[in-house]
Amino acid sequence: MANILFCINDSCTQLLRTCLYSLKKSSGLDRLDVYIICSELKEENRKLIMEMEDDRVSVSFINFDKNCISSAPVFDRYPLEIYFRLFASELLPHSIDRILYLDVDIICINSLKELYNTDIDNYYFAGCSHTKKLLTKINSIRLGLDNNTADTYLNTGVLLMNIRLLRNVFSKEAVISCIEQKKGALILPDQDILMSLYGSRIKRLDYLKYNLSDRMFRLYNLTAGKKAMDIDDVRKQVCLIHYCGRYKPWKKFYNGLLGIFYYETENELRQLDQD
Repeated sequence: MANILFCINDSCTQLLRTCLYSLKKSSGLDRLDVYIICSELKEENRKLIMEMEDDRVSVSFINFDKNCISSAPVFDRYPLEIYFRLFASELLPHSIDRILYLDVDIICINSLKELYNTDIDNYYFAGCSHTKKLLTKINSIRLGLDNNTADTYLNTGVLLMNIRLLRNVFSKEAVISCIEQKKGALILPDQDILMSLYGSRIKRLDYLKYNLSDRMFRLYNLTAGKKAMDIDDVRKQVCLIHYCGRYKPWKKFYNGLLGIFYYETENELRQLDQD
């Protein structure tokens, strides 16, 4: 059994369904207990998501009162829902010790068993970095962080969360206060807040395996030489494809190489819906 977490609004419904279908198909996890933190999600979209339930998948919705963070900075690509995951340890059932958070713009193409069972006993989170050392250092200075966090600035689209440990340190007031104090410096808001509060207790994972984006795919291949990856290598070796950034396969002007995995998954799900 694996616990999976999403934080969404109405516009994310179809992307969540596609991501969840890819998990059912490729994650290798026997059972998925899916928790969705949301605010004011339309009933029609709840029903569409609930259609993904079967004997392997259960879906539970958790309402979040967004008034408590109504003053948090939001941008075109970063709605208020990006902050919801920061409150997961307070909102999730007490029986949950760990959970895998995923952004909805992710496709699973290989087993997540190793990822889900990663040893995080002494960490709050495990995740991947898309940031080189220089930019990580700049981010640390921008946020006023100490040197202990300088090597762990995360892309928060994939987070294995130690809910048991987080419950011991979580403070709703501390999260809200951090947002208020740093909102003038926030660029990637949820990542900035998570790093500010928990940066010294994060385990690094391999982004090539668990959080591969088109940008990181290109950057890796620029310097990889004989170890450069092609699409066949991705299909065999990568577990999670993350379409982060402005350009995505379901939008105009996308020209990435990894879109093939989204198109394949979306087409399969559409065919199932029609049947």
